[in-house]
Amino acid sequence: MQSNLSRNSRRLLALLILVTLLTVVVAVIALPIRSALIGYDDSIAELEFRLKKYTEMAQLELPLKARLERLTSRQESAEGLLKGESQAIAGANLQALFKQIVLSAGGRLESTQVLPGSASGVMEWIGIRAQFSGDIETLQRVLYGIEFNKPTLFVDKLEIRTKRMRRSRRAGTPAEQELELSVSLEVSGYRRNEESS
Repeated sequence: MQSNLSRNSRRLLALLILVTLLTVVVAVIALPIRSALIGYDDSIAELEFRLKKYTEMAQLELPLKARLERLTSRQESAEGLLKGESQAIAGANLQALFKQIVLSAGGRLESTQVLPGSASGVMEWIGIRAQFSGDIETLQRVLYGIEFNKPTLFVDKLEIRTKRMRRSRRAGTPAEQELELSVSLEVSGYRRNEESS
C-alpha cells in the first residue's frame, strides 16, 4: 500500500512514534523505579530520625543510672524512715518496734492499734495508738527509746493515769504502796511513699 505522506512527514511520524514509545517505556519502567527510590528515601529519613532519637536516649543512660544510684543510696541511707513495702507492713513494723521498746524498758504492753496512714507527696505518715503500764522509770525509758531510736519516731498524744498498787513484802512486814502508771499514747513515723516516686 502506497502512502500519501511525504518523506519528511514519514520521518516526523517515525520520530513521533519513537518519542511515544520512549515515553511509554519511561512510564512503565522508570516511574516505578523512581517511586521505589522515593519510598527508600522516606524510609532512610525515618530510620535516620529513629537513630537520632535512640542515640539521644542512649546518651541519657549514664546520667539516669547515676541518678538511680543516688536515689537508691539515699533510700538505703534513710535511717530516719520506717521500713515496709506498704502502709500496713510499715504499721506492723512500727507496732513490733514499739513493743520491743516497751518490753526492754520493763513495761507491760496492753494494746496497740495501727492508725490510718496518710500520704503527702513522697512521704507517708504511719501511726499507732498504744497502751502500756509500768512505773515512772519505765515511762522515762520508753520515751527515751522513742526519742533516740532509729527510725525517727514522734509522740503525738500522751495520756497518763496513775493507780496505786499494794505490794506485800514478807510475812510480818507492812505492805507498801507503789505507784503504777497506765500510759496511752500515739506514736508515729514516716516512710517513703514508693508509688509517688
